[in-house]
Amino acid sequence: MEITVKQLFSIIRKNLVLIILSAAVCFLGAYGISRFVIPKTYQSTVKMYVSTPTSADGSAADINALNYAQKVVNTYIEMLQTNSFYQKVLNKSGAKIPLEDLQKMVRFSALNDTEVFQATVSSRDPEQAKLLADTVAALAPVTISQMKENASLKVVDPAALPDRPSSPNTLLNSLIGLLLGLAGSLIFAVARDTLDIRIKGEDDILEKYNIPVIASIPAFNSLFAKQSSNHAKRGSR
Repeated sequence: MEITVKQLFSIIRKNLVLIILSAAVCFLGAYGISRFVIPKTYQSTVKMYVSTPTSADGSAADINALNYAQKVVNTYIEMLQTNSFYQKVLNKSGAKIPLEDLQKMVRFSALNDTEVFQATVSSRDPEQAKLLADTVAALAPVTISQMKENASLKVVDPAALPDRPSSPNTLLNSLIGLLLGLAGSLIFAVARDTLDIRIKGEDDILEKYNIPVIASIPAFNSLFAKQSSNHAKRGSR
């Protein structure tokens, strides 16, 4: 059964209270869960630069070196994503966390095909996030130089202490809850109206079946009961 825009607005108007209440409940529920239930996560990021030899005149060799640096960024990231490097980070930082958890907390990523890449550390403790990021920044250049001759890394953006959680996004989650509440209540209202095949009046016959009403029979029982009640009241007077 197809629903016209007019019928849709009619359904919304009849179920407006339900739709508003459902949206409000879902909005407040998503806000409460994001604000008080989901653990907060903090991120601290350090950016590192793949250093290459340069000359004063900007020769072609320098351009080739720059292209080479851009290509080896992913190689350096793979070198750092090893159990031995993560173990060094744990030993130097003194963090009391399993190695597997640290691997999930640290994420390396290249930046827009440049010779710069970053390490982002996520933790429920902002100070721990910064400590681990600082440790990665201190150990990464040494580790790379030991694995590859003439390789050099420089820290261009040191880690900062996060002052606010990176997740959960309370506002975004609340808006998603609001939209889900609106959509869910609207779908429910449309489904209930569509599945309700009862005829409640002359308008339903014309609207659902496009059949004009020629005549109608009054409800004699209710009419008779009403008249009898009126006669009884008059007799008692």
